[in-house]
Amino acid sequence: MDTTDANRDSRLPPPLLDAWRATRYEVTGAAPPFALTVDAPSAELAACHLAYGVGCSAFITAWNPGARPAAADANARAGAALEAALHARGYRFLAGRSVDPTGRWPAEVSVLALGLGRAEASAIALAFGQAGLVYAGADAVPRLVPLA
Repeated sequence: MDTTDANRDSRLPPPLLDAWRATRYEVTGAAPPFALTVDAPSAELAACHLAYGVGCSAFITAWNPGARPAAADANARAGAALEAALHARGYRFLAGRSVDPTGRWPAEVSVLALGLGRAEASAIALAFGQAGLVYAGADAVPRLVPLA
């Protein structure tokens, strides 16, 4: 399913989907760091997939569950728990952050989970109260995956 179909089937408000489309998904743990743009092929992500021997990845956060601002300490605990959950499942991940280009929403600490398939990424995101994530398959095109 492409992003257009996913967005059409979503029950999420269009302004939230628009904000997610405009967000810069920065992979800060890569050398050199790079940013992902929804629906735009990423040569850097393709190279990252190749370097780590994976065919997919998911950009995911545990911050601000339900797309509602949470306290800094709650976000930090949730982020640490997400990293622990990924580590326990054997996934490697690179540090990242989701950045609102307008500056109205604070940056969210995130990760690029390498080799994490869409179904498992969705289950993990839902477990952390997330309304969506960004997933890229073998084509290295990041796509929104609304979950609500």
